[in-house]
Amino acid sequence: MPKAIAVSALAVLVISQAYASTCPVTLVSAVGDPDAIVLTLRNSGKLPIRRLEFNCKPARSQAAGRGGPCREENALFYPGAELTVRYPYPGAMPQPVFVSLKSALFSNGFVWKPSKRQPCRTLRVSPGRRKK
Repeated sequence: MPKAIAVSALAVLVISQAYASTCPVTLVSAVGDPDAIVLTLRNSGKLPIRRLEFNCKPARSQAAGRGGPCREENALFYPGAELTVRYPYPGAMPQPVFVSLKSALFSNGFVWKPSKRQPCRTLRVSPGRRKK
C-alpha cells in the first residue's frame, strides 16, 4: 500500500509540473526610438491573449515609482505569433526604461501574472538618437 501512495504522489507531482505555467509572453526585443519604446513580443502560451499590460519603469531610482501606461487593451494575440507595439516614454521624456510583463488576459478569461516562482524576462531600453 505505501508503494501505491508513493507512485500516486509522484504522478501528481509530475503532472502538476508538466502543466505549471511559464511566462506566456516572451519579450523578444526592445528598441528605444527617439520618441517611443518599441517592443517585439511572442505569445508562448497555448491560448490567444486579449489584453497585455507591462511595467514600464524609468531606470533611474528616484523616478522608479512613475511608470507609464504600457498596455494593449483590445489585443487578439495568437499563440506562436509575434507582435510589435509602441509606447511613449514614461513622463514623455526619452530615458532608459525597464520593461517587463505585468499581466496577460487570455481568451478564456484567465489573468496570468508573473511571480517569484514564475518570472518573466525584463528588458532595459535606452532611447535612440535623433537623426539630424
